[in-house]
Amino acid sequence: MNGSTLQMQRRAMNNPRLPLSNIRIADFGWMIAGPLATRVFANFGAEVIRIESGSRIDEIRVVGARPEGIESPNVAGVFNDINTSKLSMTLDLNTDEGLSLAKNVIEISDVVTNNFRGDRMGKWGLDYDNLKKIKPDIIALSMPMMGSDGPHQDYGGNGINIIAGAGISSITGYPDKAPVGTGSLYPDFSGNPNHASIALLAAIRYRNRTGKGQFIDLAQYESTVSLLGTSILEYTANGKLPDRPGNRSQNMAPHNVYRCKGMDRWCAIAVSTEEEWQNLKKGLGELEWMNQPKFANFNQRKANEEELDEGISNWTSNKDAYEVMNLLQSHGVPAGVVQDTEDLLKRDKSFTDTHVIDMPHPEIDSMKVHGETISMSGVTPKVDRAPLLGEHTEYILGDLLGVAESKIDDLYVSGVLK
Repeated sequence: MNGSTLQMQRRAMNNPRLPLSNIRIADFGWMIAGPLATRVFANFGAEVIRIESGSRIDEIRVVGARPEGIESPNVAGVFNDINTSKLSMTLDLNTDEGLSLAKNVIEISDVVTNNFRGDRMGKWGLDYDNLKKIKPDIIALSMPMMGSDGPHQDYGGNGINIIAGAGISSITGYPDKAPVGTGSLYPDFSGNPNHASIALLAAIRYRNRTGKGQFIDLAQYESTVSLLGTSILEYTANGKLPDRPGNRSQNMAPHNVYRCKGMDRWCAIAVSTEEEWQNLKKGLGELEWMNQPKFANFNQRKANEEELDEGISNWTSNKDAYEVMNLLQSHGVPAGVVQDTEDLLKRDKSFTDTHVIDMPHPEIDSMKVHGETISMSGVTPKVDRAPLLGEHTEYILGDLLGVAESKIDDLYVSGVLK
């Protein structure tokens, strides 16, 4: 029985009820999309080893929300949230010994992931063709912005570039104003990591069935295009470029957010059927203006949408947003408060109880992170603290790779472990 098999058995015994406990991932990813793709694996039992560098620290360790006055690379909010339950080792991959140790980690892993530009792994000799020489059945996931080949393979970017290039910005905002995108790095947190996770699960199943590995080339640009909905069909079928609709819908009226009492308080209301329209009229107290012929059916309401929105806003503007939501929901009308983060954390106990974890942290008292969003019967995912930079280097070298303690000391002194 080889060392890799022993380690897999040991991991399975440590988390016997977690479905991915026999998987090990060598995670070269950084920033958001790549590490977020492997988060779910770590929370469901996989041993995910982040291979990092202290000489070029992952940017997400140093940017974004963090406790005021603390500059440590270990307390950044986004990093801690998207890297739960993982291990971290530091290696200088620009040294021969550092690169050799990375290959040793790959040799005992099932999956290798990265979200660098398409040619980055190849410069280290870690492209898929070379990875197969290290471990023939390896599964490799690459997530460059524009893919690993083609005319734009060398292009880099962040969330806003992907949103713009993939067409999301062109349909987001108001028709008489400039495109606004989505505010947050939407592709990094939604489609791209989720598509990558699904692809990895499929590749693992394929390997388990055939004994063969896979190369997954997931261009984040193409992955984001898939979030456009019917825009591509609208153009290919009808030759029409979709407008920026703001909060309105081609298929519903009313469909908007309506100002409520208080500073920046709103409630979203969406009516898709005549039954819901009648229920809305009842919820608003059978207001006389709602019975005018100009609002008698969907086409009429759509044609007079400005006046329709104005009438509803006059009703909601002096009412509490939650009062509006609860009243309309009780009448069978889809309505929801436009909640901010404070609402989620302080008013929505069902959310905080299931999705927010107050995680102890060695450098600060604690840090709040998202819980695992997937709920499976009979399975309780583990959500452990994200790793400190290089926290598990000695464990990985000593326990997993069998490197002698004296050799590890030499590697620190020579600067390989940084």
